[in-house]
Amino acid sequence: MSVLSLAGASVSLGGRVIWRDASFSVARGTITAVLGPNGSGKSTLLNVILGLIELSEGELEVFGEPAHRGNRRVGFMAQTRSADATTTLTGRDYVGLGFDGPRFGWGRDRSKGEVVARALALTGTTSFADRPMHSLSGGQRQRVALAHASVFKPDLLLLDEPLAALDLAAQAEIVDLINLIRDTTGAAIVVVAHDLNPLAPIVDRVLWIARRQVRSGTVEEVVNEQVLSDLYGHPVEIVVTARGRRVIVGLEEEFAHPHPHGHDHSHEVGHQHFADFYDEENR
Repeated sequence: MSVLSLAGASVSLGGRVIWRDASFSVARGTITAVLGPNGSGKSTLLNVILGLIELSEGELEVFGEPAHRGNRRVGFMAQTRSADATTTLTGRDYVGLGFDGPRFGWGRDRSKGEVVARALALTGTTSFADRPMHSLSGGQRQRVALAHASVFKPDLLLLDEPLAALDLAAQAEIVDLINLIRDTTGAAIVVVAHDLNPLAPIVDRVLWIARRQVRSGTVEEVVNEQVLSDLYGHPVEIVVTARGRRVIVGLEEEFAHPHPHGHDHSHEVGHQHFADFYDEENR
């Protein structure tokens, strides 16, 4: 049985169609990368799965039931916020918030301590868990955030830009950790990202959102010149380097120049190397 399935799904917010007619499923123990330009609705998709946004049309099932808020079988790692780099909370405290929310504090719940310790061990963060978050490197904070999202050993783990603002070495560590969590827990993992290349070795499926359209399939089925040219409405060229990195030329300029969500630049066309999207967005 699929962990997650959408059929004929569409989302509209404020009278604007975000994406339409999405149909795909996610199987247990698989990793799915969600790609597309800024404002295309990648984070919206995660909010739909979390039960925070309702579909305008179609059907969504999570573990065979309608999506709903507070499902402990679904873990969520939000995008990194600047506050995460300044908070005086320790990593252990931060992960503890994933157990019972920020209003309840630690108290004397032994089970919470055990659950948090397990999540720290899974993500390899025990050695620095008692240091303040602001003292940790970007990669260490992301590992703690993964522990926070994994505290209840979810069967479905949603990760929103876990590789953002990390150097290549830290990206590789997070990718290895994502793969380890999948292999250890058997969870299905959905990862929103801008660059497929770091994730390519571990990804089973790709979901690409652009111009309100959604395409899904294996990397080969989706990340090819025919499908991407159709998605973007103009020719897209893909060059595979000797090291297996996909360089995609002809995508929208908005990849290199992020804009606020909701502002549509779908008419703007530029030429960008896919492997450079992340670097240019964070300069």
